[in-house]
Amino acid sequence: AVVSTQSGHYGRALVTHYLDTRNLGKDTLAPKLVSRTQIEKVGAQQPTYRQIISQAKKVFDNLEKQHKRAMQLSEQEGRRITKRYQEEILELSVIQRELLKRKNEVRVLSEKLIDYQNSDLYNQPGTYANIFEPYVQLYSEQIAREKEKNM
Repeated sequence: AVVSTQSGHYGRALVTHYLDTRNLGKDTLAPKLVSRTQIEKVGAQQPTYRQIISQAKKVFDNLEKQHKRAMQLSEQEGRRITKRYQEEILELSVIQRELLKRKNEVRVLSEKLIDYQNSDLYNQPGTYANIFEPYVQLYSEQIAREKEKNM
């Protein structure tokens, strides 16, 4: 193919750049011989930038929804744990107050705590509450009254 290098015939920047990189655009009077390469078989169609961006937005939106849901569940669990902790503190304060009224019970509980510290259960979670369970049942009325006062 012959390409005229007169300025009016190739106004596009790509053609100008092509001719300049091959030193074909300097001589404006002489026609130049230029060849091109054509691809016979086009490979599998690749996604366009628009499709990639659209897919990335969908993934981002999905991750954002999952994150919000996880945060809501975490906040709910935190509120539940805080509420249970406050209830346990209330129960222990009622038990403490009631036990101090009965000196003999304090001695029994002290012995149970010393036995507990010397047992294999000492470092296992949840076993500490088992020591106080009989007292929670024994003083359930006082605990219920205290909960009503605090609400």
